[in-house]
Amino acid sequence: MLTIDDTLDLEWPGPPAWSHSGRYLATLVYEDDGNALCIADLESAAGGENAVDIWRFRPDDAAVTEFAWSPTAPHLVCTTDDGETILVTARDRTSRVLASSPDDDSDVVWAPDGTRIALYRDGQPRVRHIKDGTTATFDVPERGEFLGGDRLLAWSEDDRLAFRFVEHGTTCLGVIDLESGELLWRTRSDVASSAPLWLDDGRLCYERREDAGAIRAFVAVDVPAGEETVLFREEDRETGALSRGSPELSPDGRHLAACLPIDGYEHVHVIDLETGERTQLTDGAFEDKGLADSSPRWLDSRTVVFASNRQDRGQRHLYAATIDGEVTPLVETRGTTVRPRPAPDGTRLAVLHASRDRSTETHVWSLEGQGNSSQVPSVSDREPRRVTRSAVEEWPVSPIEPERLTFASDEFEIDGYLLDPRRFDTVPDDATDLPSVVYVHGGPMRQMRDGFHPGRAYGLAYAIQQYLATKGYVGLLINYRGGIGHGREFRSAIGGQRGRVEMADIVRGADALRDLEYTSDRVGLWGLSYGGYAALQLPGTHPGTFDVTVNLAGVADLENYREWATETKFPAVASAATLVMGNPHEARDRWADASPVNHLEALETPLYSFHGTADRSVNVEQLDLVVDRLLDIEPAVRWEAEYYPDEAHVFARRATWKRTVEKLEAAFDRHLTE
Repeated sequence: MLTIDDTLDLEWPGPPAWSHSGRYLATLVYEDDGNALCIADLESAAGGENAVDIWRFRPDDAAVTEFAWSPTAPHLVCTTDDGETILVTARDRTSRVLASSPDDDSDVVWAPDGTRIALYRDGQPRVRHIKDGTTATFDVPERGEFLGGDRLLAWSEDDRLAFRFVEHGTTCLGVIDLESGELLWRTRSDVASSAPLWLDDGRLCYERREDAGAIRAFVAVDVPAGEETVLFREEDRETGALSRGSPELSPDGRHLAACLPIDGYEHVHVIDLETGERTQLTDGAFEDKGLADSSPRWLDSRTVVFASNRQDRGQRHLYAATIDGEVTPLVETRGTTVRPRPAPDGTRLAVLHASRDRSTETHVWSLEGQGNSSQVPSVSDREPRRVTRSAVEEWPVSPIEPERLTFASDEFEIDGYLLDPRRFDTVPDDATDLPSVVYVHGGPMRQMRDGFHPGRAYGLAYAIQQYLATKGYVGLLINYRGGIGHGREFRSAIGGQRGRVEMADIVRGADALRDLEYTSDRVGLWGLSYGGYAALQLPGTHPGTFDVTVNLAGVADLENYREWATETKFPAVASAATLVMGNPHEARDRWADASPVNHLEALETPLYSFHGTADRSVNVEQLDLVVDRLLDIEPAVRWEAEYYPDEAHVFARRATWKRTVEKLEAAFDRHLTE
């Protein structure tokens, strides 16, 4: 019998990273209450030809928060959640504490010569010598409260440090001359600037968003002269559904690669940095993007590797494309393969892979054809080396395979993945009148997959749905409008109709479940973040559709959330909320209709809510608003609310998840089966 502990035993590796020589591969692996650092020696003979020699590092039971490899030696620097910055040497498996601080160090980046690191401490960029520990501080603006992103710090070959800071409510970039400490250049504060990247010609490339999220651009600036060149510009004033993912520089420094939705789908483009010419390498009614923030990676100076769903909308396979536009399959293993990371010499490729029968694993593929200008690199292995292994293999039962379910909602085809519990031995093959549960993903720029999702939040949700299936619950993991993988029209369809059109898709999903010959009329719903928002919104806007809903960290009042988020999470100038919804003071009806707290008077089915008090993605005040409103109206149905002290948006502690799943199962048992 599958247990809750079985689902929580799964570990979740993050994006892999190679050491400078390509001998070692490191990744953060989430286990129980935080990340361990796993370093694989891929040239060790220990354990046999296909075995992988792994060192798992977690100092004094602290969680590792990030790491960065030296560009010149087989060691890395990592930071922990108890404030330590540690030098870790892969060759002899030793570690040395470089610094301890009550305010955690973050966003570590190495000097090109490997002698120093730059990081943020107390909100300020600092430079520390690895050998003697001397530290340089700079009189520059602070990092600010906004969430991080790609490349907050970037170190040039000529000793200039680009850094992000916050001023006048937006993210800015500056450049420090590390010899003099002088601030050489900075962006203006009426736009949002991020993701600094030094180009080989000495210019700084960065991403700029402006005009209430209507415009996104890649900009290159000559720092001494202050002259800017716009390399790419994207504009959407109707929906604000701009793409995500920072550009990647080719090894020879001549091109940038990025996924861009110019023709309505996320496809691979390269930009010639000398001429400014942009070339589209892929096209078709599919998306060449693994996750919402993914970018292509360079195998060599003429070839990029990327994930695509061209074979199956709910899967991702890897492809290679040359700058001449030749596209070939690279890894076609069934499931979702994302986060490709080529080794420095291009002979191996590390990836994350998840499938129907395995949660996320780190794989390494060997490549051939590198360095041959007439040949596109290809995989030389029949099977990859499995650097990390899924604990699903240790489950007492194999996961049931999902079935793709499609149905119409307005003019769109909506899909999702159905889990039929009759495929488990615990449920009779001829069972009927089975209760159903809809899982709603967050984002909304996310997508549930044909099997385990590679990310922890949604991979764990899939595992929990497998557990519920052993208890006799039919599961539907739905892909509603606003998500990725279906093209720009689908992703932008929410527009100014947030809280209505995507909710209609979820309602159609409940209808589709009730239409199955083996289900009862009882349907529950649960979800995290945007899924929690749906759990709050639907009982009021579509009363009676769901017999019980469970909200994990959902938004209850959009205006309250926007005010909080534009002070702590992202700049208002980069947010499309007012662009598509209108000013909250002028479009009060629209904002009110999209806010679940205004529909709670119609509540006629049980509602359960859970929220962490240290949530940095959705303010915990959202649950306060729900509780206050329910206390005021005193609904005639059961409702519960729990606050988890010091918990994050996606709960970090195993004990929290265990309690949540137990409460989730109890709620469904009480309201869907009794």
